[in-house]
Amino acid sequence: MGRLLRPEPGTTAARVRPGGRVPRRWLGGLVTVALLLPAGGAAASAAVTGQAVANSVPSRLVAAAKSSSLTAGVQERRLRKGETFWMFGMLRVGGSPASGRVVVVQKKRMNESGWRTVGSDTTNRSGRYGVRIRAGAVYEYRAIYRGSSSTKSSWTSRIGVGLTTADRNMTSRARQMGTGIGRQTSGLRQVTRTVVSRSYQKGLLVKVTRSGRDRTWWVHGRILDEYRGLGGAKGRLGAPVMDPQCGLVRGGCVQRFEKGVLYANSDGDEALTGLTGVRGEVVAAARSQVGYKVRYAGNNGARYDWHSKFNVWAHTNAPWCGLFQSWFFKASGHATLVPQSTTWTSYRDTVRRALPTGSSPRVGALAFVSYVASGEPSHVMFVVQVDGSRIRVIDGNTGGGGTFPSGTRGVAEHWVSESQVLYYAYPRY
Repeated sequence: MGRLLRPEPGTTAARVRPGGRVPRRWLGGLVTVALLLPAGGAAASAAVTGQAVANSVPSRLVAAAKSSSLTAGVQERRLRKGETFWMFGMLRVGGSPASGRVVVVQKKRMNESGWRTVGSDTTNRSGRYGVRIRAGAVYEYRAIYRGSSSTKSSWTSRIGVGLTTADRNMTSRARQMGTGIGRQTSGLRQVTRTVVSRSYQKGLLVKVTRSGRDRTWWVHGRILDEYRGLGGAKGRLGAPVMDPQCGLVRGGCVQRFEKGVLYANSDGDEALTGLTGVRGEVVAAARSQVGYKVRYAGNNGARYDWHSKFNVWAHTNAPWCGLFQSWFFKASGHATLVPQSTTWTSYRDTVRRALPTGSSPRVGALAFVSYVASGEPSHVMFVVQVDGSRIRVIDGNTGGGGTFPSGTRGVAEHWVSESQVLYYAYPRY
């Protein structure tokens, strides 16, 4: 995860006394806010939670609990949809920078009551943290440090980040990214008539001009390596259409391009697809696991026969075809599109209740089949291509129609007859 080790030159952090008003200071487009456990207001319920924790430990420890303060800032508060930005700041405990502490960043829409976690970072030796976020809509963000019996919790005020449709050229995009992309390492390169790129220490900025409008996107990490290998903007995928979404399962990143999607994670799993949009992101994450297999040697009573890394991820020994489906939807950044269930029956039944079903094969649909005498659905596959009376699927906990040798099961991409399918379920992409 990229981290800003210090705010941009000239920024400041505003301190607030407990119970006091939260001041806001603007300086060069940066808002930095600090808040120490307020007496009331929007964060009052969190203060009650902190008191409940304190009441559960001996009074001598409560008395010794150190105060903490947390700051948060963003480089720019209005971004194009799909642009990366960092939320960054500093944690102090007992008045001194605190290292090795986890700070969590959350978001919510203005009209929502609940917060959702965006990501987290561990503070460095200077007490600083930085969480990388891809802008997708208008959200409020906040950072939280959850204390312990010896340290009080703290959290920041809300920072609103909105969207803009303004042009973004190379200069303005580099300014918005700040130190997150490192220093410039090359000059401008005219890739095609409408695409210009420039290399930085931490990736590549690509300016795309379409219909007289400029958009500039960031490509980096393992995705950049794959993108270059495919010929970059001149190659199979064309120019990027947004920044990568990173911080996903297993350190995963997924990025959309004009003609497809690339996925890569920290395990070395990589895949691409010619599909675009959300479906392309999901398919690329699923395809990255094709070829994974696990051996089994019969039921020894100790654990499920076909225990896999997806079982480990879900903390369950349940049959894992549904677990795999939950995994790659989450790994692509779209966990809410299918149930994140830990048992097969829960997954199957929740899908049937929550998603539209039908008999028509579609790319991106879940295909349920039966391999048991009762005729009940006992396996699920993910449709990635439709060709007449057959469908191409990616599924887990399978022999793949002879893909894997006897004694193993895994993740396969293969053709099956459409007549095998009991019904399809359609995630709401």
